[in-house]
Amino acid sequence: MIILLFLGLFSCSSNDSRMGDEMYSNKNYEEAIKLYTESLKLRPNDIKSLFRRARSYEELGIYKKAVTDFKKILEIDKENINALLSLSVNSIRNKDYLSGESYSKRAIKLNPDLDQAHFLLGRTLQYQGLFNDAMKSFKTSISLNSNNSETYYYMGLIYLKLDDSSNACKNFKTSASLKNARAKNLINKYCE
Repeated sequence: MIILLFLGLFSCSSNDSRMGDEMYSNKNYEEAIKLYTESLKLRPNDIKSLFRRARSYEELGIYKKAVTDFKKILEIDKENINALLSLSVNSIRNKDYLSGESYSKRAIKLNPDLDQAHFLLGRTLQYQGLFNDAMKSFKTSISLNSNNSETYYYMGLIYLKLDDSSNACKNFKTSASLKNARAKNLINKYCE
C-alpha cells in the first residue's frame, strides 16, 4: 500500500515536471513556474525542476526568486556548473562583480574548458577596470569557442576604452560577422 502511494505521488510529481517542461518550451513561464512549484512540493531537491523554474523566473524578470533557486541548487550540488554560471550572470546584472567573478572562477575550476565561464569572468574583470585580466579571459574564451560574438564585442569595448580604435574595430567587425547587431552599430559609429 505504501509503495503504491509513493509511486502515485512520484507519478504526479513527474507529470507536473513534464508539463512544466512543455510550458517552459512554449515560453509560458508563469504556468511553468506553477507546475514546477507543484512538482517541487513532492521532490524539493529535483535540480532540473529548480533550474527550469529559476530560468522561468529570469524570463519574467523575477531575478531574486531565480537567484534563490540557483542557490538552492548549489546547496544540493556544489558543483552544478549551470547554477554557477547563472549566478555569475545575475551578479553581473546586479553590478556585484566580485560575486560574479567568484562564481565564474568556481565554474572554471570545475571545467577549465568552458568558454562561457571565461567569458563571464572577463566581463566581471572588465567592469572592475581590470582590462588586462579581462582580455586574458576573453582570449581564453575565444580559444575555446571562436564563434561567440559577445566575446569579440566586449573585447572591442575594452580597446575603445584604451583608445585603440584599430583593434576595437577589428573585434567589432568579427562580432558583427557573427550577427551581433550592437557591434554593427558601433562599427557605424567608430570605424567608418
